[in-house]
Amino acid sequence: MGVKFCFIQDDALGEDIEIIVRAADKDERVKKLLFVLSENSGQQISGQLLSENDHIKTSDIILVMRDGRYVTAKTVAGDYVVKDALTRVEESLDPAWFVRISQSEIINLKYLKNWDFVGGGVIQVKMENGIVSYTSRRYAKQIHETLKRRVRR
Repeated sequence: MGVKFCFIQDDALGEDIEIIVRAADKDERVKKLLFVLSENSGQQISGQLLSENDHIKTSDIILVMRDGRYVTAKTVAGDYVVKDALTRVEESLDPAWFVRISQSEIINLKYLKNWDFVGGGVIQVKMENGIVSYTSRRYAKQIHETLKRRVRR
């Protein structure tokens, strides 16, 4: 019933840290541990604001969207152009907090203020900083399930 910690040095990881949680079942204790680890991971993606390269903390990202040829990350500090494809950005984001709402947008549930079904299988999503987005019907069922799970926590 206890928790054991073990450090294994692996030069192949470079500067990355890999955390593996092993347990008999994915019970509430494991889910809470994974939640805390993912919340405090300090993940970063690279972005550019007015030609200056920056590292953006993923915890500051409100919304990531494909805007024409560019991917833009809207953060609490401003908008950044991300020099990567939206699918690659999505892979680097924590799925516990980041949800794809359409083919061109991913939101951070930490900044979700309100969501409402507006009909036709579309959900209106209101984020902090006055950002309003709409889900596509293609992702509506997946989003609905994710939001229901979040509300129960």
